Amino acid sequence: MMKNINVHLSKDLISKYGIKNFPVRKGDIARIVRGDAEKDEKLNIVGKEGKVIKIITDEGKVVIENVNIAKSDGKMKPRKLDPNAIVLTKIILEDKKRKERLTRLASLRNKIVEDEPEPVPEPAVPEKKEEKEPEKQEAPPEKEDGADEGEEEEEEKDE
Repeated sequence: MMKNINVHLSKDLISKYGIKNFPVRKGDIARIVRGDAEKDEKLNIVGKEGKVIKIITDEGKVVIENVNIAKSDGKMKPRKLDPNAIVLTKIILEDKKRKERLTRLASLRNKIVEDEPEPVPEPAVPEKKEEKEPEKQEAPPEKEDGADEGEEEEEEKDE
């Protein structure tokens, strides 16, 4: 029985982390790079990319989202792929132990693991504040128009 199923990394991830393979987990994004061209001519799964939805450790196989095979009765079922036929294109680092292992392996090769999702939301918040301030500055010039002042006076009388 296999515990971890290691899968090759894409060229981008190899240059980023300095390692060539890493254990695959549910949620990782993988691309299919090998397959039987004659058998898969109709399906054309080589080059498809999707999320890993299941790992079968007993058989040493990986199941990727939207990669199905037709059964004899016409129904579709998920296709079990060999780990050497896929390449990881994105690694999910939500697990602390997994992130620590990747940073340890990368540090041995003088690479730094950076958190990608965290910096994106931070700059979005100050931009919204900056947008509100110019709107306040635009409001006083509108009061200078005679028509706007009349409308404001009518609103005050209604209250």
